[in-house]
Formats: sequence, structure tokens, C-alpha cells
Amino acid sequence: MKIDFIELKFKDEKGHIKSLDEFSEMFEMGFYLVEHPEWTVRTRVIMDIDSDCENRIFSFDFNRKDIEWGHYWVDKLIQKWTIIWEWYYQSHIDSNQKFTLGSTTIEDAKMRFGENSEEHNSIRSLSNVALEEEVGTSESELNRDNMEWVLDFDEKNSIERMREEKMYFDHDLKIWIDLEHSLPAIRKIIRKVDTFERPSSED
Repeated sequence: MKIDFIELKFKDEKGHIKSLDEFSEMFEMGFYLVEHPEWTVRTRVIMDIDSDCENRIFSFDFNRKDIEWGHYWVDKLIQKWTIIWEWYYQSHIDSNQKFTLGSTTIEDAKMRFGENSEEHNSIRSLSNVALEEEVGTSESELNRDNMEWVLDFDEKNSIERMREEKMYFDHDLKIWIDLEHSLPAIRKIIRKVDTFERPSSED
């Protein structure tokens, strides 16, 4: 699936539907990574995905939790795709600023460019050159650790396959997603959820 646009809406137990902005305004600082209040019981998340071939609608309970992640399902989706976006671009999703790297290592090149890339092979060929010892942990390495956790026990996805084929199977939504085409739209909805600001009231 090549995603062009994602819209989130929220349906309460009486069938009333609110937009993302309207729903977020009901929380002090938006709903992302906060405890869900009692009044959200039986609220449904409606995810409307517009793609190159079809329009798909996914729906799930707002209060549904993922035991493995330890978060609400809606929070998990945002966290997971933030990690994937940042891995793909090796940048911070909020600022687009490139990750800091430790000393140039074979693993850094493999993570950033892929095992069969020219950059990775070039560094591997320098086997007679002593690599600098890494000091601390780079942002790229932290992201790599997060990606390895996301892909742990995943039989469909791997870092190498995602880098070469630019595809990811989302086990939550049960769809294949074209990363190169879809990540800009995914970033847009993530930023809208994560950076919600309540409109300032006029005096």
C-alpha cells in the first residue's frame, strides 16, 4: 500500500464523531502518552487511510492496550512508526535533523545504507585500518537498538529487507506498506498528534 493521507477521528459511545483536533482539545496536552480518563470508555479510533489503490478504514478501541509495549494501542502505533521513520531517514522526526554518529563503524554503515551498499562495502574493505573506539552511544545506535526491538521475532520484516525492498508489513494493520511513498504521510499525522497545542484563547 502506498499511503497518501491518513486521517484520525474518534467516535464516542453515543455515535458522535470528533476530529483529531476536537478530540485532542478535550485533554490538557493532547492524548498521546497520557492516562486515558474514564469518559473515554467505549470510544473508538477511526483511522481513514487514503492510498494509491483504495481507501481503507481501520477502527479499534481507544483504550485498547498492548501488553508487550506497555502502552495504549494508539500510542504504540505512533511510537512504532516514529522509530521506523527515524531509522529510514536517520533523522529526528520532529526536526529532520540528522542523527549524530559515533566513530565510523561497519555496523553504522550497515544500518544507514544496507549490507550490500557501496558505503558498507567500502568500510569493510578497510580491514587493515584500525577503527576508532566508540565513545558513548550515538543517536544512530540508539535508533538501531529500537529497530531491533521492533523487529524482534518478526518473520516478515528485517532491516535488510526493509532497506532493499522499501516495504514493511504492519502486523497491527495487516497490510504491506511502501516506505518510500508512505513515510511522508505517516510523519504528518504523527507530528499532528505528538505536537498538539491548544489554541490560545482571546481576551
